[in-house]
Amino acid sequence: MSLYKGLFDWDTPALSNALRRTETGADGQSYTDGTLRQITGGRFVGTVVTATMRARTPGDDAVPVAELHRAVLAAEGPVVVVVQDLDEVPGAGAFLGEVNGTLLAALNIAGFVTNGRVRDEQDLRGLGFSVHAAGLCVARAHMRLTAIGVPVTVAGLEVAPGDLVHGDQHGVLRIPHDVAGRLPGLAEEVREEEQSIVTWARSPEFTPEGLLALKRVRH
Repeated sequence: MSLYKGLFDWDTPALSNALRRTETGADGQSYTDGTLRQITGGRFVGTVVTATMRARTPGDDAVPVAELHRAVLAAEGPVVVVVQDLDEVPGAGAFLGEVNGTLLAALNIAGFVTNGRVRDEQDLRGLGFSVHAAGLCVARAHMRLTAIGVPVTVAGLEVAPGDLVHGDQHGVLRIPHDVAGRLPGLAEEVREEEQSIVTWARSPEFTPEGLLALKRVRH
């Protein structure tokens, strides 16, 4: 079983629970803060390719979109493109729409994540990759990419090129490479503990006294 498949089998809350049992703990985790929503697609796991953009006002700081495409082609495994909108108020214009989405789909990306906005929602739904964004917008405005392959922060998620991320309807979670292989097993341990509590709570053996006697419910 590949690492990607092992992680893909779990949702982000389960993997976050598993990370708590590693040296990452609770405070070392990096994940989106709830300000994004899943516009389209489902669960994904992949290697991060990053970019930054601006759209609210004109500028001469653009880099060619081809540089993003080169970075996607150079990355190993499934790719998740993470774009930080640097405008003080993000979302004035969209990078991702029908055209850029179709080109990225042709490169077989697994996901796209931005603190900005996207457009052409119906077209994006047919492209086969997951999209997390702050929402939708009307225009392209003065959109341009301003850097490729730099560390970015998107809705609280701090990532750099080559990082591993997992996403679903709950949000997007960074998976540290040094503990990634342990997470499926740890997630299974947590699930077994959770299910023992759930099964007991639904059984005739459940009593309020027994609930109050539990030393700790961790989940």
